[in-house]
Amino acid sequence: MMTTQTFNSSIHLDEMFTRVWNLGHLTRSERQNLKSVVLSRSLSSEDEDVLNRIFHAVRRGWLKISD
Repeated sequence: MMTTQTFNSSIHLDEMFTRVWNLGHLTRSERQNLKSVVLSRSLSSEDEDVLNRIFHAVRRGWLKISD
């Protein structure tokens, strides 16, 4: 059973980054969570940094996109 988490602080985004980096991929639900974070509020500079690290890792092929 998959659970959906809402990330509402940079601490949660940092935890998410650590988890996806260690696993090596982003799941569909994690991508949806990232999308909701981006669309739901103005981001702090720390949140933007975490998102940029995730997007950079995907572009470089260090993180894979999985279904």
